[in-house]
Amino acid sequence: MRDRGMVKWQPFSAVASGSSMIDEVLNERDKLEMPTLSDDQMMELQEKIFKAFNNQEVVNIKYYKAGKLYVNKGKITNIDVSKLKIVINFEISVFFSQIIEIL
Repeated sequence: MRDRGMVKWQPFSAVASGSSMIDEVLNERDKLEMPTLSDDQMMELQEKIFKAFNNQEVVNIKYYKAGKLYVNKGKITNIDVSKLKIVINFEISVFFSQIIEIL
């Protein structure tokens, strides 16, 4: 049996409030839970962050934000230790707690 996908939702998109409600439900359905990391994994990530910053290495940083996983490539240009936040390529701010992996 073949799934009709979004075809079954098309009649509801004619109603403006129905369309926004459907979009909201679909977005909520697609959200992921944040992966949990052990203390050892978090310490290892912090070491990799400081090493990449000191050596000005280009890294891929995988992080969790608002129910989705993102990957950004670049240099860590700033580390704010007081806020536990890094800045990638002078434009993307990521908190240490959001980082899942550094490649």
